[in-house]
Amino acid sequence: MFPCPTALVVTGTMENANIVTIAWVSLLTSQPPTLGISVGTRGYSGEAIKANKDFTVNIASVEIMTETDFCGIRSGKDIDKFSETGLTKMPSKIVSSPIIKECPLNLECRLTDWRIIGRTNHFVGEIMETHVDTDKLRDKADIGSIDIRAFDPLIYIGGVREYRCIGEKVGDPYQIGNQLKK
Repeated sequence: MFPCPTALVVTGTMENANIVTIAWVSLLTSQPPTLGISVGTRGYSGEAIKANKDFTVNIASVEIMTETDFCGIRSGKDIDKFSETGLTKMPSKIVSSPIIKECPLNLECRLTDWRIIGRTNHFVGEIMETHVDTDKLRDKADIGSIDIRAFDPLIYIGGVREYRCIGEKVGDPYQIGNQLKK
């Protein structure tokens, strides 16, 4: 399945936080707003999420591609990824896990369920709070009016293992199909 937004998932506290890079993020339901993330079972991050009972999902932009990749190839067990990358942690409003200032979209999530399937932890989180950089919106009063070019999300293409950026708009969902109505 591709493309996937590249996310920096943070768990822990302001004093002791860890970041893991993942591409497997999916919205699951709108009521309550819930998402799912998948994290390998061999690493440090899955156990940290289970212990902390919350996490944040921070959507990376192309601007922080190097820092994002670093957080996916190094373990947080022995290093502080915030110090190593220069990324800025900020307190969340509701959960204990911090958000990342350099990410244009941050979602505070409370862990509601998890399962291991194969060698992967599958975590379900209820979205408790959403933070969006208002300078990345078409209408600052409408959180849903994302200007995707301003967001410039870092996209991961599995299989070929490439980072990409978003291309041109090609159509309007829920409208373009009406051309086929007889």
